[in-house]
Amino acid sequence: MNRTSKYLPILLLVVAVGCSSLYTGVVTLTSVVDSAMKNWASLSVAGKSTPQIDTAVMTAHGKYRQAASVAQTALIAYKNGGNQQDYLNALVAVRSAAGGLVDLIVPLLTPSQASTLQSNLSKAVTL
Repeated sequence: MNRTSKYLPILLLVVAVGCSSLYTGVVTLTSVVDSAMKNWASLSVAGKSTPQIDTAVMTAHGKYRQAASVAQTALIAYKNGGNQQDYLNALVAVRSAAGGLVDLIVPLLTPSQASTLQSNLSKAVTL
């Protein structure tokens, strides 16, 4: 699966909502996950991860992608007159899945990288 298709659900979500401040956290969250995955991939290729961590990261990323897809569907439904709370609940699930993914990757990073990633994740979940 290529990189674009991995992030398609969340990217479509971002495009669908434009630049409204309510959705700024989604953009930040997408950036955090992308950065975390790039860092993990580099470390994994360099042999600084383990097969167990690699499997856990791939599983967590799959959960994140699934949650992003659900959020995209909920957003489309909301924009078509559906329930805003359904979308907000789906967004909470995306944030939770992203947090779980980041938690797996942070121990592999330098303290500076880990601090930046965690800080950006915090910004994404508070917006």
